Order: sequence, then C-alpha cells, then structure tokens
Amino acid sequence: MTNNLIKSPDDRAVRHEAKKQAVLRFLREHLWSVLDILGEVMNLSSRQATHKTLCSLEAEGLIRHHTFEVPGGKKTIWGITAHGQAMAFNVGTENCIRAYFEPARVSPQAIQHQIDLQRLRLRAEAAGWSSWQDGNRLTIGRDERRPDALAIDASGRHTAIECERTLKTHKRYVEILAYYLRAIKTGGIARVVWVAPNPQTAARLKAVITSITSVKVAGQRVPIDPQRHHRNLYFTHYAEWPNV
Repeated sequence: MTNNLIKSPDDRAVRHEAKKQAVLRFLREHLWSVLDILGEVMNLSSRQATHKTLCSLEAEGLIRHHTFEVPGGKKTIWGITAHGQAMAFNVGTENCIRAYFEPARVSPQAIQHQIDLQRLRLRAEAAGWSSWQDGNRLTIGRDERRPDALAIDASGRHTAIECERTLKTHKRYVEILAYYLRAIKTGGIARVVWVAPNPQTAARLKAVITSITSVKVAGQRVPIDPQRHHRNLYFTHYAEWPNV
C-alpha cells in the first residue's frame, strides 16, 4: 500500500525549488529577514521545517545567517549572499541586484523597523496589493524623499507607505508633508499611508501632521487647506492594516 504522505524524490525536489525561489525573490530586495517571516513566504507553519529549509539554502551558498545583539536580547537574521542574488533575478527581464546581506551594514537599532515593514508587505499582498518596492532599493533624486515603501493598493492607487514606530520632530514632518503634497500634485503617487504600531501612536501622529498650517514650496510659504491637502493622507495602525 502506498503512503500518500511520502512524496516522491521528484516532488520533493520541485517543492524545494519553489521554496528556494520564494525566499530568494523576497530577499532580492529586502536583503535579509527573520525565520518566521521567511516561513510565511514559503507557506510553512512549522519553525522546524522553516529552519531546516533555510539551513539547506545556506549550505548551497544562497543565504547566510548572523545573530545580532538588539534592544531586549538577540535576533538572528537570514540574508541573501552575492551568489543568491545571482540566482534570484529573471534572466532577460531583470537585472541582478548588486547589494547583498552584509552584517556590518545592518544597524541593530533599525532591525525591528525593517521586520515590521516586511510584515506589512505580506499582509498587503495577501489583500491584493502589488508591485511592492522597498524604499532602500529606490533610486531617488536629490530633492526627493525615500519612503519606507511604494506599492499599488488593491484599487490600483500608487501609495507611499511610512512605517512609523516612533514619532519624529514637528520640523521634520513639515518637510515630509511638503514633499508628499508635491508628489501627489504631480501624480508621482496617489496617496500616503502612515502605519503606526498601535491606535494611540497613530492618533498622535495624525494630530501632529494635520496640525501643520503651512509648508515651504520652491522657497514660498504655502498655507495648508485641510479639505484639499488632507484628503490623500491616511493614518492607521498594525492591527487595521491594510484597511485604511
């Protein structure tokens, strides 16, 4: 009697290749991630199965892991190697991304922000969002702002995403708002969504940004009209995302 739970060697090879490509395509832009997120990328619910697969990819020279001392303890992250990048792009339609995981270039203080942003991406894509671009991979001009991410929402709107774990100064938000209002006016994006960890932070963030009464554009002070300038600004928190 055949045990249907035991896959053939060919089936296992196909499944391994699918998991490998899922990890490489995800890390192609993000460069590194953590075990539970990569397990979700591979559609694996078991931490043991995820760890086994990642170790297999590491043995192939496609990824490597490094443990960081971070606030609150240690965090092990898995990143793509130069060889992994060479295996991650579609020949003929894409170029190989030269950046790869270098532990010395990762700030332990910024790790949680990137992890949160990756979780937001997976939830957005599950809800029909597409074309997610990590801000670190964007090419921007001298006067442009680098958002945390750009994506197309389920309704087809080009959206800038800001993952806001902590609040910035009022002066900085004046500069950020000025840039985004220009980008919306010129059609570069349709809207901006700020995503905070909890409702309280989201409410305070909204209060700070919507309290701005004017911004400087081309050296001129321009007053803010809430009915016109606030209509494409959205504020939400992790539990509600991507419903805004």
